[in-house]
Amino acid sequence: MKSSILIALAIGFAGFGALEVAALNPADAMTPKPTPDAALTDPTHVAAKLDTEHTQAACLTPTLVAAFEPRHKALESREAKLDLRQAELEDLETTIQTRLGDMQKTRDELKTLTAQIDVVAGKDISHLVEMYSTMKPKNAAAIFDRMDPAFAAGFLREIDSARAGVIMAEMGEEQSYRISLLIANRHADWRNKG
Repeated sequence: MKSSILIALAIGFAGFGALEVAALNPADAMTPKPTPDAALTDPTHVAAKLDTEHTQAACLTPTLVAAFEPRHKALESREAKLDLRQAELEDLETTIQTRLGDMQKTRDELKTLTAQIDVVAGKDISHLVEMYSTMKPKNAAAIFDRMDPAFAAGFLREIDSARAGVIMAEMGEEQSYRISLLIANRHADWRNKG
């Protein structure tokens, strides 16, 4: 029984103390005081508690920093190597582009020179064809008899057919036959397709 009286007195004094505080600050008396259980479910209290927990969990301690330091240095070293490699590749790409440009320039120069040589060579052949055409057939035949048959066939193909026929008639039989075969077979593949 004594304990129930003590509890009742404690509740009474606590209520009397709350009345005294309310008398000192009436605005505080109007706002409800959270109970310990209510504080656990209050969203602002829960958020503040979680914030504190995350801040404590996210704090970097010297031990944690020291543990990550080797990995950090390894990553920085790797990044530096990659940067160096990228710079080397960019330099190499520039060099390759320069060389490709030089090669294209050289290719264009070769095309120009080849075209010029073709013109000059064509003039030389035309000149020889004209010379052989104006020679006496017997003299031209003596020259064609000593030529490689493929080379002679090329010249005779350029000479007027009537004139070439007269020259071939003056040539040796064997050479004339070889040249005739070469001229006849020159485009045989195309003729056989049709």
